[in-house]
Amino acid sequence: MRHPVPTGQCRRLPVLAALIAFLLSGCTGYQPKPLAQNVDLAASVDQLGAPEPADEIKPTEGLSLTDVAIIAVRNNPDLKAQRKRLGVTQAHLFSAGLLPDPQLSASLDHPTGSVPGTVNAFGLGLGYDIMPLINRGARLDSAKQAVLQADLELLWQEWQVAQQARSLALRLFSQQRQTTLLKEMKDLCLQRYQRSHKALEQGNLTLAVAGTDLTALLDSLSQINQLEQAVNETRHALNLVLGLAPGASLKVRMEPLPPLPDSQSLHREIETMPQRRPDLLALQAGYRSQESKVRAAILSQFPSLNIGINRARDTGDLSTNGLSIGLNLPLFSANKGVIAIERATREQLHQEYQARLDRAAVDVDKLIRLQAIVVTQQRTLDTYLPTLKQMVVKGREAYQRGDIDAMTFINMETTWIKERQERISLEQMQRENLLALQTLLALPENGIPKQADIPEGDK
Repeated sequence: MRHPVPTGQCRRLPVLAALIAFLLSGCTGYQPKPLAQNVDLAASVDQLGAPEPADEIKPTEGLSLTDVAIIAVRNNPDLKAQRKRLGVTQAHLFSAGLLPDPQLSASLDHPTGSVPGTVNAFGLGLGYDIMPLINRGARLDSAKQAVLQADLELLWQEWQVAQQARSLALRLFSQQRQTTLLKEMKDLCLQRYQRSHKALEQGNLTLAVAGTDLTALLDSLSQINQLEQAVNETRHALNLVLGLAPGASLKVRMEPLPPLPDSQSLHREIETMPQRRPDLLALQAGYRSQESKVRAAILSQFPSLNIGINRARDTGDLSTNGLSIGLNLPLFSANKGVIAIERATREQLHQEYQARLDRAAVDVDKLIRLQAIVVTQQRTLDTYLPTLKQMVVKGREAYQRGDIDAMTFINMETTWIKERQERISLEQMQRENLLALQTLLALPENGIPKQADIPEGDK
């Protein structure tokens, strides 16, 4: 025999079902996302992200250093991952702004035994923790500063990637120039060896002279081989920074070397550097975030308060409504451990910022003085290179006439090649030094104060 369901319970079932459906509607579903199995690198510069109209890039005409920087910032694989990581801090900000959920409690007691007049007892309670509301402002401030710090760290990473890309492009351009120079030297050595080898077979030349020509040829071939290995390494590194496949071809063009920076103006830029350099601004935001964490920890030391309302019925069929208050007594812990940790972390960040600021000032000063050293070397080299060139031209004629011995001429020609390579390396160093100064001082590409010469006192 089936017992009929009381009418009151029938009415409560739809309400309970609706409440469960409402609670489940706020839940987020799970959807898996598998990892990629293929390489995500562009086969050519044309396949990379479309540039803005203001900075149209024409790969066929060669990429300038500015073009290289733009491509790297937009397509560098590490930067793409860093931008995704930024979503984590934004999620923390979203989480910090959410209000705490209320706490629902329920109980049901069924009387046992044969006691007349008893009914099932139940209890319903709805509580809310007040403490998260008290320190919510401090937690929000901390999360906002953390997002700002992540934004600035991403910006600093973009600056560094742009500098790395431009430095690699400079290195590749210089190595290609040196390779061309050595190949010209190799062609001369090959022609000379072919003539001397033929003359040796005809008995018109000594073995010492032919051997010296062969040694010069082999030495030039060895240098070309080493330089081609360096070009291969640089090209692959540059392609990776730009988000290009290893086999993608890349042509770099170089604009005229800008005027030298004024060292006095650069030293003045050091004073204002903390107001614009992204990594220093990021550390400042991180410090402010930690300050808010200290404030939140101090606010959390006060007694935690939980209030609620209750509805209950006992087994004697007596119904009651009530108010509950929960209070955490700060007798032993009082959140002192958390406060100590947050304060120690704040002190650590304070010292880390000071160390970064000190290091930045030293690095900039080192680059300023290095620029003066490189300029002095360039001027010295430019003074003697024309004379050395004339001597080499005359030496070739004298060597062909037999007026000078082979070893003297080879030493002269080898010196000529090495000094020209050094001139290329010095120009590369000067350009890279300017790029490093732009990055460390957080100046725009053409924002370095310029002057025709460096003052004598800074040389």
